[in-house]
Amino acid sequence: MKRNKLRKKIESLRKQVKEHEDKVQAEKQKSFPNDGCVAHWQKEITAFENQIEKAMKKLEG
Repeated sequence: MKRNKLRKKIESLRKQVKEHEDKVQAEKQKSFPNDGCVAHWQKEITAFENQIEKAMKKLEG
C-alpha cells in the first residue's frame, strides 16, 4: 500500500476511535447506560487501534 494511502487510513481509523470514545463517554453518562453498546464500541476501538498499529509498522518499514 502506498504511503499516502496508509496515512489516510491511519487518519480515518483515529477519527473512528475518537468517535467511538465519544459514544462510550456519552452512554456512560446516561442514567441507565446500555452496557452492550459500550462493550461493542470498546471492542471496535481495540480493533481500530490494532489496525492503526499494523499500518504504522508498514509505514515505518
